[in-house]
Amino acid sequence: MTPVRSGFLLAWLLLSGPGLAAQGTTVVLLRHAERQSLFDGDSPLAEAGRRRAEALVPLLAGYHPAALYTSDLKRTQQTMAPTAIKLGLVPIVRPKAGSEALAAEILREQRGRTVVVCWHHDLMKKVARALGVRGPVPYWSLDTYDRIWIVTVPAQGEARLVVKVQELAPALVAAS
Repeated sequence: MTPVRSGFLLAWLLLSGPGLAAQGTTVVLLRHAERQSLFDGDSPLAEAGRRRAEALVPLLAGYHPAALYTSDLKRTQQTMAPTAIKLGLVPIVRPKAGSEALAAEILREQRGRTVVVCWHHDLMKKVARALGVRGPVPYWSLDTYDRIWIVTVPAQGEARLVVKVQELAPALVAAS
């Protein structure tokens, strides 16, 4: 390599290096898909839930996650399974009771990356708060399955939460 090229390479690394190291972390949070029973604590997905899980694949793959997280309950694992297969990732399973520990692990081990977390409606707020969201956090109702929360945790500053509606294939909507 010529001295001029080496100089340009060194300058580029010095100028872009701090920016690369200071990238934020993005956590895509979604609730498990529709389940068979509200009365079974570890209920598997209903048919509508299986269709939603399949329809989520292009949406979630579009975030290019480095890791997928689920709880230890069947419905979160079944929701994430089609995306995991498509991306060739093995979901990291964590206990449902460990929302704060999950957030701490993501901030510690996935810093600067994007991850997808399939969790539970009644614990989403705990995860968002533990990721550092200080502003308003909406309630995730028992009958809501079509939301997705994007939590952006910058290298410096306050975490932000953006709420989106899952934009899925029309076939899912027609079948629901």
